[in-house]
Amino acid sequence: MSVDFFEATQETIRTLNQTERNLYEYVVKNMEQVRKMSIRQFAEEKFLSTTTIFRFAQKLGFSGYADFTDSLLITTHSKQDTIIPNVVMGQGYSEEYLKNAMEAVRVMSTKQAEKIVTLLTGKPNIYILTDDNTHTIGQYCERLFIGLDFHAYFPETECQKWNLVNRISSQDMIVALSYSGQDAMMINFIEKVFLTERPHLLSITRSNNNSLESLSDTNFYVFANEILVSGIDLTSSVTMLIIVELLIYEYIVVSKKRTQ
Repeated sequence: MSVDFFEATQETIRTLNQTERNLYEYVVKNMEQVRKMSIRQFAEEKFLSTTTIFRFAQKLGFSGYADFTDSLLITTHSKQDTIIPNVVMGQGYSEEYLKNAMEAVRVMSTKQAEKIVTLLTGKPNIYILTDDNTHTIGQYCERLFIGLDFHAYFPETECQKWNLVNRISSQDMIVALSYSGQDAMMINFIEKVFLTERPHLLSITRSNNNSLESLSDTNFYVFANEILVSGIDLTSSVTMLIIVELLIYEYIVVSKKRTQ
């Protein structure tokens, strides 16, 4: 019996190679079209062989291509229950903006989310790292954690960041936010910490093979339309904040149940 596509693939995403991840992201963003394609049409659309597409479906955990498309059909039907405000209907980017957020939430692994919530119940110190594009998100995340009585630290400057290297212990948690997952200074900092301690590294990046994800214990994917204007990266980071907030909300629920 077919199951929701996101539910079926939660635990297999991290096993995909770069080509397969590109296919996965294409499916997520074009689900309505892909579910109607034959395996040959899908292969021609992506300039790949039908064998590659078949193996892709199997690697995701499906018995074959038909099982894969049946899952997309079920998922597409369930997505119709999502209400998109009328004010954005018909506005291409606005709808895509919301779609990216919804898909990022749907690909969250339940097991990984539960793992993070369990770690948070142990009240680790939280160290938040960002690249230039996610700086303000880091500030807000620090406020959220401090508001829940965590010892949370968001170094605003490189000097402040490097002063923390020897303070981070294996009992702590690092939350790293970088859409590209390739920020050199962030990677360098984490590698320096890992030379002596091994805190849990939670990262949120785009869905591709990147350096930050490869270092991480837990990684959540986000989707976004990459926007560069006059050399300034304006790619939205809002979905990253949504992921953090969902984890925090789940932590609040679990904590409340434990005290009842």
